[in-house]
Amino acid sequence: MTASGGGPAARGPRGAEAIHTAVLDLLAADGYARLTVEGVARRSGVNKTTLYRWWPSKPALVAATFRHAIARDLPVPDTGALRGDLVTLVRSKAAFFADGPGRLAADVLAHTGADPELARLADELLGQHGTHVSEVTGRAVARGELAGPVDDVLLADLLLGPVWLRAVVTRRRMSTADADALVDTLLAGLRR
Repeated sequence: MTASGGGPAARGPRGAEAIHTAVLDLLAADGYARLTVEGVARRSGVNKTTLYRWWPSKPALVAATFRHAIARDLPVPDTGALRGDLVTLVRSKAAFFADGPGRLAADVLAHTGADPELARLADELLGQHGTHVSEVTGRAVARGELAGPVDDVLLADLLLGPVWLRAVVTRRRMSTADADALVDTLLAGLRR
């Protein structure tokens, strides 16, 4: 299965790291609208046909780059406690979207309303974050910290909504105190 079909993160063309670096560099320099697959090929030193073999479109290539950044920069925390995991998750996601690849992702995804392919990319990336929440709550249920099933989609939305609002709309950095308060407020509701 190819990267465009959601295959394993480890799969990809030779030079994948150079490709992802080129995408991020070009996004930072010129923005999404001016990014081209041809420009990524030139910058990375990888043949354009190789890029199209793995990613059939610019949004697919950008999505793969952001998936790679998320997998590399946002491991799912395992502190041994639900609160610790959620606090670490929110803090790390707030930091991710404030700087570097995450900041670029926020900038690109701020334009999803005008582009259906970007809207699908947003759904995919936010779904990846939802998977992180699901892993954390699954361990919490197994440890007995949470009773019964949890609506992980809703919890991910509640946790990540404020992070996303600050990253994309207000561009205010979420403090650690804000992240802690957000988690504590949600935990109070979950444990009722």
